[in-house]
Amino acid sequence: MPVRIPEFEDAKRDYKSVKYFPFEIDPGDPFALTSDPWHYLKAWLNKQILEIKKTTNHRKKLEKALYFAKLAESFQKAADLIDLPTKGTLIYYSVLNLVKTFLLTKDYDLENTIEFHGLTLPSDKKTELKISSGSNGAGINIFYEFAKEIGCPVQAGSSITLDDMVGEIVEVHEMCFNLGKLVSNKRKFLPIEIRILTNKPRRNKLTYEILFEKKNSNLMRTDRFETGILRSKLEKQADDEKRKDCKIYHAKLQLNYTKTSNISWRNNYRTICKEIEDLNVVTMLTRNGYRYYLNLQPPKYKSSVYFYALMYYIGSVARYRPTLNAEILEGDYSAIFNEVMNTCPKQFLYFMVSKITKKVCAVPMAKID
Repeated sequence: MPVRIPEFEDAKRDYKSVKYFPFEIDPGDPFALTSDPWHYLKAWLNKQILEIKKTTNHRKKLEKALYFAKLAESFQKAADLIDLPTKGTLIYYSVLNLVKTFLLTKDYDLENTIEFHGLTLPSDKKTELKISSGSNGAGINIFYEFAKEIGCPVQAGSSITLDDMVGEIVEVHEMCFNLGKLVSNKRKFLPIEIRILTNKPRRNKLTYEILFEKKNSNLMRTDRFETGILRSKLEKQADDEKRKDCKIYHAKLQLNYTKTSNISWRNNYRTICKEIEDLNVVTMLTRNGYRYYLNLQPPKYKSSVYFYALMYYIGSVARYRPTLNAEILEGDYSAIFNEVMNTCPKQFLYFMVSKITKKVCAVPMAKID
């Protein structure tokens, strides 16, 4: 019989709530609210450049990062003015150059070596991409290195199908389900709440819990909590009188920390965030902040990797495969692709700007359009 653990409360650092985010931030960091993440990214890069007084290799890489950020913005702004199929090509190049910006801030060196997209659409395939092999010192494979840097190495020589790509993007998951474009016959992105907790009154341990509404048990495979990584990391709790509509799973992980130590906070918080991310939790930005979803059918790669691959696929079909364009982009998947084009590039932009600046970039409530 599960037992409720009453001695935990929401963790706070300097009176600020500590929340989960998949970015390298400090616990309790405030949001970087911006309605123009491009402008914020360029300002941040300019600040980093100006702080380096001498012409060093690092400064040169940041200057290149700023160039590619401006290029990415220009492609996106051009894409906003047109429709598919041309729109797909421009958005792919926006995504590509934004990823280059990210890699340069991670100390990669671009321009001085051959660059490979890292994906191919074989001429004998309609809905399947092949992942290219690593560069092996002959150049840089952009897709391969991007996936590695976000903690999701891809398998060279393997394939990614179109249904895999669209099925792993949370923003269009409901549309894919309603149009019968999911491999499974059940929805798999479970809306969840994540609470990072500390024990009271001593406040010397950190842990977390995951909650979801009981009504979703009839719609999704929530029995997955009793198998695999979810079972090994989480423990079901008794119903909470204040949250009778929710099922609650408490983490088995409990970390000792010193609330007056910045290093202790940072190290233990990042350990918890890494475990949460490994549970296949994905985020989606809304005007009310970030929402969290648990992927009940864990994919091979992360959702941002599938989005990148989908942008390459749509751009490649638009550039080289007019017959396939009529069959796919303007056929069965047209509604899904239009929704992706209108929704996901901005989500990816906020995600990447947060990754690059190590701040939680979010939409201000004051933004009304």
